[in-house]
Amino acid sequence: MLDFEFAKQFLKRVPLIPRAHGLARYARFRFDVAKANWVEARLGEAEDGLPVPSPELRYRVHGALDRASFFTIGRRCRRDIEGLLASVGQDMGRFEHVLDFGCGCGRVLRFFRDERGMGRLTGTDIDAEAIAWCRENLKSATWDVNQDLPPTRYADASFDFIYVISVFTHLDESFQFAWLEELRRILKPGGWAILTVHGKSLHGALKEDERKVLDQKGFLYKVDQTGRLKLDGLPDYYQTAYHTQDYVNQQWSRFFEVVRQVDRGICSNQDAVILQKK
Repeated sequence: MLDFEFAKQFLKRVPLIPRAHGLARYARFRFDVAKANWVEARLGEAEDGLPVPSPELRYRVHGALDRASFFTIGRRCRRDIEGLLASVGQDMGRFEHVLDFGCGCGRVLRFFRDERGMGRLTGTDIDAEAIAWCRENLKSATWDVNQDLPPTRYADASFDFIYVISVFTHLDESFQFAWLEELRRILKPGGWAILTVHGKSLHGALKEDERKVLDQKGFLYKVDQTGRLKLDGLPDYYQTAYHTQDYVNQQWSRFFEVVRQVDRGICSNQDAVILQKK
């Protein structure tokens, strides 16, 4: 016979289960960070001869602690960006002023420093600690801290090219529309931008109810961990977002010409959206 009192008490405790899981996940993460820092102390500079950001800084932009994949992905992002530009007849080396928006600790921008003919390089991010590290260690670019919402400090039409890797994959609609408007403001007329989204190749991992929202609206914003147990240490609004191509065509065309959408165009993972300022 079912013990209803036991069942009632158990149900009261159910909300504690996710919290316990969050605590366990956080404790394991802190252990992994300590281990990664211990290993890091025994390693030298990177293959490119530049200093290496700490495991925690790498995690915020990369979602992993190991240094090998950090550099592999950064180098591949550079290659993919160049290929995407070439697909629309553009050459990275011809741009006078390039912005890495959401640069973190320089995972991608560090690989553009030796580009022949490259103009000025600028990186900006909300992560003041990451920007401080870049200013100290990566001298080939100018580094800035931007606030959670626009405006940035840049003048109108400051940049020929802006790339935004794995940022709009984490913002809700109000944030993405605000930043699309700001990116349009600081991009030169005729300038180019490449942004990434979680496209259809990543939609299969969603739950059925989440997929229904995405199919109906074209956009889904998922909230996972918040507060002190959030592993990346970034603001609570920084979660996970998914887009459909129809949504991008309809909504983002209010700000830019949507020139191309490339399935898994960045690192064979996130979709790349190639934009031009009208």
